[in-house]
Amino acid sequence: MIILFLALFGYSIASRLHDAKENQLDIAYKIAQNIASLSELALISNNKEQLHEIIKSALNKDIVSIKITTRDNQTVSVAYTDHNYDSTTLVQQEITQSSIPLRDTITGEILQSHPPRALGKLELEISNNRLHTLQSQIFVVSSFIGGVAFLLGIALAWYISKNLSKPLQEVQQVTRQLARGHLSSRIQTRHSGELGELQKHINKMAESIEEQSNALNRHLSELQIAKADAEQASQAKSLFLATMTHELRTPMNGAIGMLQLLAGTDLNSEQKDYLDIARSSSEHLLEIVNDILDYSKIEKGNLELEQRYFSIDGLIRQIIPTQELEAKRKNIELTYTCASFLRSVDVLGDETRLRQILINLCSNAIKFTHEGKVSIILDGHAVDQQNCELSLSVTDTGIGISEAQKSYIFDSFRQADSSTVRRYGGSGLGLAIVKRLSELMSADLVLNSVLGEGSTFTLSWRCPYQQKDTGLDDTPPPQYALDGLSALVVEDNPINQMLVIRSLKKWGMFAISANNGEEALHALQEHPVDVILMDVQMPIMDGLEASKQIRDQLGLTTPIIGLSANTHQEDQLRCTQAGMDAFLSKPVSLQGLHGKIGQLLALDPK
Repeated sequence: MIILFLALFGYSIASRLHDAKENQLDIAYKIAQNIASLSELALISNNKEQLHEIIKSALNKDIVSIKITTRDNQTVSVAYTDHNYDSTTLVQQEITQSSIPLRDTITGEILQSHPPRALGKLELEISNNRLHTLQSQIFVVSSFIGGVAFLLGIALAWYISKNLSKPLQEVQQVTRQLARGHLSSRIQTRHSGELGELQKHINKMAESIEEQSNALNRHLSELQIAKADAEQASQAKSLFLATMTHELRTPMNGAIGMLQLLAGTDLNSEQKDYLDIARSSSEHLLEIVNDILDYSKIEKGNLELEQRYFSIDGLIRQIIPTQELEAKRKNIELTYTCASFLRSVDVLGDETRLRQILINLCSNAIKFTHEGKVSIILDGHAVDQQNCELSLSVTDTGIGISEAQKSYIFDSFRQADSSTVRRYGGSGLGLAIVKRLSELMSADLVLNSVLGEGSTFTLSWRCPYQQKDTGLDDTPPPQYALDGLSALVVEDNPINQMLVIRSLKKWGMFAISANNGEEALHALQEHPVDVILMDVQMPIMDGLEASKQIRDQLGLTTPIIGLSANTHQEDQLRCTQAGMDAFLSKPVSLQGLHGKIGQLLALDPK
């Protein structure tokens, strides 16, 4: 503002000084014109005395000299003043003879006049003292007025600053506090006018922000509480599932194990039929338990796929016999078609999870088909030298699925409708698990179905492949000679304990038992054994603590096989960290237990 004021002030003074100079020149030219007019007649008549009188009478204190010359540059008359001046200005004016237009008195016509004729030149020199005095007066007066205006401007600015800066500073301070999160800050001093309106709106804005922040904090608190409740519920659910699967697998281990022992005895055909039904029912119950456990793993994100090469054609051929029994019972034809390309290659993937997908799809197809057939079609082709595209379809001629039911058929614990549950049973987890597993495999699962005509589930995915190793053979698992060996069975469930002991004795082994880890430690001090079969969850002292003390306190290196109904990967890791050498999940396969004992004891197969 000061620079702008100085610029305007300087421009104003310069303009006024210029105007004063121009005014002096204008006056000088007018004086010169008057003297030139008066000198015209005297110059024509060459009356030097008259010229001298004219120019002498025109001299004053501001006119320094007057000089008249003819058109031949001859000086006719010169006049000077007696004063000396430091600064003068020279003005020149031409002296001309002008004709006066005349009118003919008879005809009234204007007679032709002659153009002006130059007679000479007038030089007028004037003093600049008066101009300098006027300019000084202009500068002084203007400076005074400018100084007064400057002081008034400063006073006005101070007044405005005093009345505006403090309120604006309060506004700035409050807004800064709001930006830092102090939402309770308010402008306390109220002013009138537009500034007061601004302060009012800022206070309202602060109140609105504080209310929204409080609401957001309340909502966040509710979300945190809900999150904590959800995590607690999830932990409770996981604990419940772990406990229930353990409690279910423990008696199932005894039931299925006894059925396996019973199958090794002499039975008539009717007893064998009853045994097959009992084993089928037990295995079906085990599948439901496995579905619930697998779904829990998938939901928690704990399920990881294994990656190894296997024969997908061989996998399906292993599954078909387990499904043919139910298909034959319902007089349903079960067919399987495989592309020739897939018979000679192994594909990379999780064999166990693909088996689970196919069993669920095939079991559902047989369950919901009353007549006709169920077709399994495996198709595929090589994309390049390393990857191939696979398509696995399961088609049935069953009851089909309506368009409305397709939207939720893959939801957890859902079937087509309540009548389906009453008529066919099931947990409603099969297709949900198939859907989740297919997503883990990055596979596309497509359903095509017409109500009353049947359904087709198609799984499509891409994976690496390699040619089959022709050196592999399908020899049965080796059998080991366990006669004369001793084992300690640590199991709190009497049925499972009896099952394992009888199996060991059947194999020619000597077995002792303990009901918990504490009893096992005492038994090992009195009776050294060749192998220990250790249940994980037991009262008083569990299998993990018992294994640690066997290794650390007793210093024994006896092989320990962990037996548990918990099949989580972390459970197996804890068993290994506790000192166990192997892990088998319940229900335990007697054939698998026999092979694991032979491997750990490094026995030669029969």
